[in-house]
Amino acid sequence: MQQTSEIIATIAGLMGVWLTSRQHIACWPVALISIVFSFVVFYSERLYQDALLQVFYLVMALYGWYHWLYGGKNHSRLTVSRMERPTLYAYWGGGGVAMLASGYWFAQYTDAVLPYWDAISLVGGIIGTVWMARKWIEHWILWVVIDVVCTGIYFSRGLYFFTFQYAVFTLLALYGWHTWKKELSTITME
Repeated sequence: MQQTSEIIATIAGLMGVWLTSRQHIACWPVALISIVFSFVVFYSERLYQDALLQVFYLVMALYGWYHWLYGGKNHSRLTVSRMERPTLYAYWGGGGVAMLASGYWFAQYTDAVLPYWDAISLVGGIIGTVWMARKWIEHWILWVVIDVVCTGIYFSRGLYFFTFQYAVFTLLALYGWHTWKKELSTITME
């Protein structure tokens, strides 16, 4: 059951990120499939922060789906943009503190494996998803970092389909950065 869930989550996850890189609205419902099956795997592997993150992803997938369709000017489709520097710095500072606090809490009060590394996945995933729902281009660079960390976590736990998935996610994040950057330069020229 767990391996089947991992395979389904991997296939849906790869499709979802590829659709995101193309700014296709179907990325959100496809992500929902990956989220449900990922939760099952992470919980059974005692990667509780990753399991908890799936609950957040579920809510954000619904929000992102709506926001991409109606979050632009006059409830139009949202376009790619850059975040302002003070906003970026606030997220980095708050995110760093949250990662340390989350890692500490899960290390002290649960039987979690790799609690500090998993905290990077949890907090980084929350921040990255918020940025993605806002169509801030910076989310792609954050995902590169998270995907590299997750590749190591999942390999260490023997989750080889997820290891493969997150290695490919790293490449897709670089591709997404490139395609969104091209669109952003087109938007700013108009």
